[in-house]
Amino acid sequence: MNHSSSHNSFGSKPSAKKPLGQLLGEAGLISAQQIELALRDQIINNPETKIGEILASRGWIKQETADFFVEQWYELVEQQQKHPLVYYFRQARLLDENQIYHILEERKKSTEKIRFHHLAVQKGLIKKETVDFFVRNLLASDNKQKLSDTASFASPYELLKNYIRGETDFQRSQLKRIKLNNVTLKGVNLNNSNLAEAELKQANLSNSSLKLVNLSHANLEKAILKDVDFESASMDRVNLTDAHLEGSNFKQANLTEADLRDGYFVNACFSGANLRQVKVHGANFEGASYSSETSFDPDFDPASWGMKLII
Repeated sequence: MNHSSSHNSFGSKPSAKKPLGQLLGEAGLISAQQIELALRDQIINNPETKIGEILASRGWIKQETADFFVEQWYELVEQQQKHPLVYYFRQARLLDENQIYHILEERKKSTEKIRFHHLAVQKGLIKKETVDFFVRNLLASDNKQKLSDTASFASPYELLKNYIRGETDFQRSQLKRIKLNNVTLKGVNLNNSNLAEAELKQANLSNSSLKLVNLSHANLEKAILKDVDFESASMDRVNLTDAHLEGSNFKQANLTEADLRDGYFVNACFSGANLRQVKVHGANFEGASYSSETSFDPDFDPASWGMKLII
């Protein structure tokens, strides 16, 4: 397998049909963890089974919803004549007739003018993320441009599918705002990748290389990041609360205003790192190392936190 070109496969052409798992993820109908489990089941155990059938069998979506995206979605995207959003939600079996009836009745009784989908979201019947996906792809006049705007970014589906098949080299990947909560990506190479504002809560990236990665404003709460190489990474305002980072390398990394509360940084390396204005309450830095070039706030005493100076 040619690992060096793996990241180039992430960007799909706007006109190309996306895999079902990717569409459902973008629509907010399944999570990254559900995608991961379904792909593992398909690739490892049931290669002949369609991903939609696996998702439906686990009760994460309705089979009719999978069929809608497979059989109708791209035809509806191309149609010039558009329908009200409720039509698409009904076709996709995201709302049933009873739910639609009660929302319409509530609209009639309301003294204020309120849109159907706003009520559906307020009632928790459908996610705002799902509504936005339908509006963006079916109703927006410049939907082709919007599709192309997101085509250069890897989806959780693409990344996880390649990883489960044995790929580990994802250098220079464009992953801004990607949602990978609760997934496992151990031993991957994400050097020079853009993970700004990414959601990686409770993800497991142990033994991975994230040199020069952009993790600005990313959320890695409770993530497992043991022995991860963050050398020269941009990690300003990253959320690492309650994360496990034993033995990780933060050499020359920028952690300005990072939230490190309750994090486990035993034996981590902070040589030359910028640790100004970080939140550290409850963090464990026992055995962590720093150098004369490491930047701390004036009132922060690394020795009192169990850190050791290296020359």
